Amino acid sequence: MKTFYRSTLSALILAAPLAAIAQTDYQTDTLPRFDDRWYILPFASYTWADEDRGTEDGFGGGFAVGKPLNERLNLEVRMTYTDLASLDDAGGDFRIGDLGVDGLFFLSRGRFQPFLLAGIGIINDDFECNFSEVNIGNCKSGSGFSFMAEAGAGFVVPITEYASLRVDGRYRYDDNAARLIDDKDFGDWIVTAGVVIPLGSRARPAPVTRTFELSADALFAFDKATLKPTGADRLNTFAGDLNQANFNDIQVAGHTDPIGSEAYNLALSDRRANTVRDHLVGQGIPADKISAQGFGKSQLKVTPADCAGAKSREALIECYQPNRRVEVTVEGMVAK
Repeated sequence: MKTFYRSTLSALILAAPLAAIAQTDYQTDTLPRFDDRWYILPFASYTWADEDRGTEDGFGGGFAVGKPLNERLNLEVRMTYTDLASLDDAGGDFRIGDLGVDGLFFLSRGRFQPFLLAGIGIINDDFECNFSEVNIGNCKSGSGFSFMAEAGAGFVVPITEYASLRVDGRYRYDDNAARLIDDKDFGDWIVTAGVVIPLGSRARPAPVTRTFELSADALFAFDKATLKPTGADRLNTFAGDLNQANFNDIQVAGHTDPIGSEAYNLALSDRRANTVRDHLVGQGIPADKISAQGFGKSQLKVTPADCAGAKSREALIECYQPNRRVEVTVEGMVAK
């Protein structure tokens, strides 16, 4: 049997350039992360054959049909064919076809989707002895079906809505029930590369309206309307999330606590709401889709009666903290 290290290294060498190409072409703003459509997978393969077969390594190919069952698990039926030539014209050639059912366990459904796999099935070994004599040692032409089991790992990189690159490497166990060549089982290492092609159009989620509450104390210093550095960082992250969605419009609402006059609080909340709006526009949110308004202390979450027990101004400010907020309402929101 070829060594594990040779097989693994070769598989990585074959897979790395394909992965680099796919990651370069991937467009993050066009793809939802989970796709539950049926798919087909035509693929090419390369087999590092068990040395007990007495053959060269060789190329092959196959076809799979699969279905994601949930966020973690895919189930697929897979067929592979490989023609392995005799090593140095000794022994004979192998034509190998297998049919199996694989389970794929995904560790992530993001831009790069690694997975583990395991499967079982049947394998047909068709052996053609190179010698003219009927039987020299165990070199006797024949074929037979055997039990097969596989285990391995791979990754998927989405490219478009209708195509994803997939690469995997696996170890295939063949119990050689027909006892071709000798009485030993076979163990082959296989790497495959193919294109996942989903079938049909995917269902689109219905648009929703969501309200996100941002603590004003996290964005601004007390009684100020200029963003703190940490506040700017939070809005940058928030804008990045918004840019991954389509939406109809956004309303930014500023709110204060009841300390101070109504007019003062209304003006402060309005400045804060517009500061948030302007920053989000600077991060790529369309200006014609976002508006801002201050509501001052008109929509309190914690009232003066709730904070009647506060014994100092500092304690009162802390008690009123939930009131100091910026609410961002996104209407018609749906993932791109």
